[in-house]
Amino acid sequence: MTQAFNAEYKKHGLSVRIERVQSGQQLNLYEQELRAGKVSNDIMDLVDPGTFLGLNNQGKFTSHCSPHYKDYPEWAIGKNCGYFYYVAYYQYLTYNTDSVKGGDIPRSWNDLLDPKWKGKVSLPDPRIGGGHYYFVFTMMKLFGPQWFEKMRGNEPLLVSSHGTVNSQMMSGERLVGVNISVLSRRDGKFPGGKGAPVGESFPKEGVTLLAGGMAVTKNGPNTAGGKVFIEWASSLAGQKAIARLGHLSLRKDYTSDAGDNLSKIKYNWWDPDEMLKQREPWTKEALKLLGSG
Repeated sequence: MTQAFNAEYKKHGLSVRIERVQSGQQLNLYEQELRAGKVSNDIMDLVDPGTFLGLNNQGKFTSHCSPHYKDYPEWAIGKNCGYFYYVAYYQYLTYNTDSVKGGDIPRSWNDLLDPKWKGKVSLPDPRIGGGHYYFVFTMMKLFGPQWFEKMRGNEPLLVSSHGTVNSQMMSGERLVGVNISVLSRRDGKFPGGKGAPVGESFPKEGVTLLAGGMAVTKNGPNTAGGKVFIEWASSLAGQKAIARLGHLSLRKDYTSDAGDNLSKIKYNWWDPDEMLKQREPWTKEALKLLGSG
């Protein structure tokens, strides 16, 4: 993403640099900077629709309507063009392909509850990151709190990131888990992947579609430059640079290199309003039922 943008705009004196931090840390820093009246970044990028909705409702983004927004579904654009979902990927089931084969491959979220996986399940810790909460919300919506109560008996390992889940799938430390396509496809046996023994499985109840939001911050050091970046990121050229292995574009005219077509895939897209409302109580309840409250 940075290489593609800088290649086009650096000659005009504009470039971008990405600083990666954990979601909670990023939000805390942004709130502190807003109160201090000195915001350090021009673009915010998070995989958490509820959080983006809340910040936008509080007027903490700079509205900017990119001319390319017409090429996206209506739900992919925040109110008053406060933000847009610039990328998406799947949250689904993955497994170690050396040890899990045939009928043992999980085909449902409920397959993780099978006693044969006791001590072999890896889950993203609900306390960390927006993408982790997607998992909590999905289980609550599809099955209710009893899913977590039953999962506790399988002694799942709660880990700090999907990256840890992915590493455990590859090493065989854990055999099944909740992962994201941008990791499993990068490292697994997919076109362009590294060939590691990590496989993907689309649960019959539907994958969860995670969407990364992007917005121009409030009173950043270069708001005009931030708007230029938003317009580039939402263009077809920008999306081709961003939506690489394991990532998907939400543009109506885009099909992934792997042939993914959202119109042919069963997925769950959750209402950001409800996600925001239920975040704290459902996260606490899930942790309590898992024995990690």
